[in-house]
Amino acid sequence: MTPMLLTHKILIAPTPEQAQVLWVLSEKCRLLYNFALAERHQHWTINRTKPKNKRTHITYTQQQNTLPALKIKYPEYA
Repeated sequence: MTPMLLTHKILIAPTPEQAQVLWVLSEKCRLLYNFALAERHQHWTINRTKPKNKRTHITYTQQQNTLPALKIKYPEYA
């Protein structure tokens, strides 16, 4: 059985302006991910003491559906 290649590393040489754009974009993605993770963690800490049949969960789809409103509120994420 041969191993499956999942990634391929590519060396890029961006200009200083491109590097700045990539840095800003990665920061926005990081902040958005950390906000979503914190929201799930906060929801979990509230619901963990409830009986299992009374617990609610935040799903990926629920968080995904909030993105259009977030893009309106914060145009830099559009």
